[in-house]
Order: sequence, then structure tokens, then C-alpha cells
Amino acid sequence: MLALSLLLLSGLLAGCTSAGNDPTPYPPALSTQPSRAQRAQQVVDDFVAAARRGDTSAAADLVSAQDEAFGGRALVWAANLQRIAWSQLIWTVQSTEAAPTRGRATTLTGEAWLQRVTISWSLPGERQVAGEDLWLTFVDEHASDGSVATRLAGDSDGPAVRTVPIWLQQPVRLLRDHQVLVLTGSDDASSWLSQASAARRAVAKRVVAAKHDPEDVLVVEVPQSRAVFEQILGVRAGSYAAVAAAAWPMGPDTSTAPIHVVVNPEASNRLRPLGRNVLLTHEAVHVATRSPGSSAPTWLVEGYADQIAYDAYPAGAAPAEDAVRAAVREHGAPQDWPAEKDFAPDAADLDLAYDLAWTAARAIAAEGGVTTLDRFYAAADRGESVAEAADELGSSERSLRKQWRHDLEAMAAR
Repeated sequence: MLALSLLLLSGLLAGCTSAGNDPTPYPPALSTQPSRAQRAQQVVDDFVAAARRGDTSAAADLVSAQDEAFGGRALVWAANLQRIAWSQLIWTVQSTEAAPTRGRATTLTGEAWLQRVTISWSLPGERQVAGEDLWLTFVDEHASDGSVATRLAGDSDGPAVRTVPIWLQQPVRLLRDHQVLVLTGSDDASSWLSQASAARRAVAKRVVAAKHDPEDVLVVEVPQSRAVFEQILGVRAGSYAAVAAAAWPMGPDTSTAPIHVVVNPEASNRLRPLGRNVLLTHEAVHVATRSPGSSAPTWLVEGYADQIAYDAYPAGAAPAEDAVRAAVREHGAPQDWPAEKDFAPDAADLDLAYDLAWTAARAIAAEGGVTTLDRFYAAADRGESVAEAADELGSSERSLRKQWRHDLEAMAAR
């Protein structure tokens, strides 16, 4: 306001001239027409407000009828916005714009453009806020009476989006049991909620970490397909086919984003109830320790989570022991800890890498009990090397690795 006032004042002074001089014109009047970004923000605000109060008709009126496929997705958005009791939900239209492709522009009647939109959201009980960016298409449509209405017209015309939340992809409902939330459209939702609650209880008894707040909620997302699972993570199609679930940050900053357990239904459906219990407990450890941002080597991150999961469900360890026993009998005990590359989602022996990591964590725990493993993990998690972490235990990396190999050889001999 101050800058505008000074601008107008300078124009008035310039207009007061001495005799014989032409007057300087006043600055041109400022336009009162809202910018495209402002119009887009109004449409988004109105759509979200209508959806949250359950006014499907008003929400649908803000969506262009020119793209039936998007219209269907927008109605899914509206239903999910109304079903979920959000702790926070803010849609912010950014100033960044883009033009639709020539081919896409020819399919839309009216002036069309793309706008980047940032969604900040959190579920009930979450202390961190998720952040997602998407590109939305808007179009100015002319009515027969000469009026113009801006409407939503698409969500897939812009640059490739890294991740897309489950609630922007499929119908979902939110189930809650104290500090556990399950977001899904699955008919098996109550079973997932019960097992996730058991996993959280098991982890709460076992994990002591500076990053772990016992009041934090555990959020489990169960999408309807592997394709939705991959889009939530923002990974290449098929690259995570062998992964049954992942603890994933809901935003680019692993230090601040909420971490959710995202289930791959295609892989997890092959598990029996015991396997699902182990899986969810393993992933709940990752959430409690915020392991996606850990400095610890992957073999320790995964081995630590498996050790806690198998402590909670000892019968679940049998297949892992059998696999390790067979591998050691055939190839001998490995000379070094499992390598980072062994944990690539599409690695040929991914299951064996996890099983070996678990036996390594178990061997460290055997040195002095579970608190020994906790201390070792905490040291590596805060950035110390494996050798430095071992030194804190009054041991050495060489000694720990020797003990691990001895345990493997003893296992193979049985």
C-alpha cells in the first residue's frame, strides 16, 4: 500500500506543471480483473469447500464437462475430501504456469492453462505436514449469456509429477484405533487396522530412540493396486514389484515429512496373517525411528527392523532361517556385511539380503542383549561408522563380523 501511495503521489506532483509545459499523464489505472492464478485459487477453494461440506453438485459444477475421465477423478477427490476428517488441508495455487500441449489445447473449448498447486495435508493426530505438488489444468468457459466461468479441466497435462497421494487416485476411507490410522478402500480394512495396532504396540514396547515420539500416530495406506502403490511412492512401474510395503516420507524432506507405511497389495496378498504381522511390525520400526533419513547402513536399518519384528513374532523367523541356512551351505558365510546394492528393490536376491541383515543384527544383540543392539543402531543412525558404533560397545567391527560369521556357520551345520 505504501509503494502504491508513493506512485500515485509522484503522478500528482508531475501533473502540477509551470506555465508552458505539457502536463505529465497520470499512471494508468490498475486492472481489477483477477489474474489467472487468482481465478484458479478461487476455483480450488470453492471446490474443496463444497466437497468438504458434502455438496457434490456444487463441486461438480466447478469441473469442466469437456474431459469425462478427469470429471470422474474429480468426483473421487470430492468424496475423499468429505470422508476424511483432516487435521490440516491447504491447497495453494502457485504463480508457476504452463501452457497445455497443442494437441491438448485443441480438445478444450475456451482459454486453457496449467497451474502448479501445492497441497499441504495431515491426518488426525499427525504432527508433521505432508506436501505434494501437482499440475492442474484450468479453462475459461464462455456461457451463452456472455459470462465466463473458470473451471478445473485436468490433472495430467503438466510436467511429470513425482508422487500422487492415495486419496487423489482412488476412493478411500479412514479407519482409526487410538494412535493407528488406516487409509484404504480395501474390504479387508478392519483386519489391516487390527494388525497395524498390534504392530504399533510391539514397537512401542521395544523402540527407544530420540526420534521416536510415543504419541505419534502410525499411518498405514493400503491402495487398491500395485499401480497406485507405485504412484504414491513415485517410482518406475514394476521396480518395486517385489516389495510388500515401504515406510515412505510424504514429502521431499525426510526430516520433517510424515512417514507412512504404504502397502503393495499385489505382494502383500501373498502373505499369511503371520507374515503380515511381521511386515507391519518391521515397517512400524522404520516409522518410529524415521529410518528413511537414517545415516546407518541399509543392512543395519533393515536388520534392526527385522530383529524387532521377529522378537514380536518368533514363528515368523523360520523361513528366513531356512533361506540363510541353505545359502551358507551352498556358498559359505559371507565375508562382509550385505552391500547397499543388495537392497535395491529389483535385486535378484533381495529376500536373502534382508535375511542376512537380520542375522547380523541378531548376532550383535546376542553380544549383550537387545539394549546392545539399540545402542549400536542409535550410534550408526546419528552418523557414526560401524567401527565407531562397535567401539562404543567396547567391541570392534572385526569382532562383531567374526561373531556373525560364526553364527551363520553354526546355523548351516545344524
